[in-house]
Amino acid sequence: MLPTGQESRNAHRRRTRLRPVKLVTASGRFIQDGTALDGSANGARILRYEAIPLPARIAVFDESDRTLRAASIVWTQAMEMGVRFAGPARAASPAEIARLTGRYYALPD
Repeated sequence: MLPTGQESRNAHRRRTRLRPVKLVTASGRFIQDGTALDGSANGARILRYEAIPLPARIAVFDESDRTLRAASIVWTQAMEMGVRFAGPARAASPAEIARLTGRYYALPD
């Protein structure tokens, strides 16, 4: 992770319309809900709702366009975090969508 305040962004950041996201493990298990505050082609700034420990590598599920994107956590500061995407977004499968948006998505399996 980068020291607080150090800039390493390679792509222009753009504000989003507070897109709802879910942070999931690399294997697709739900960790927590969040909101994408802004983003670029290479990463995003996300507001988390709980200050819980996170793995260094996660996936970000964009609830608006129903895509998953592998990411690495670059920095955290209070309830915000920055992630660097590890590749392009991919459409979530119907099973992944059901698991992440169904009635009891936040309960462990």
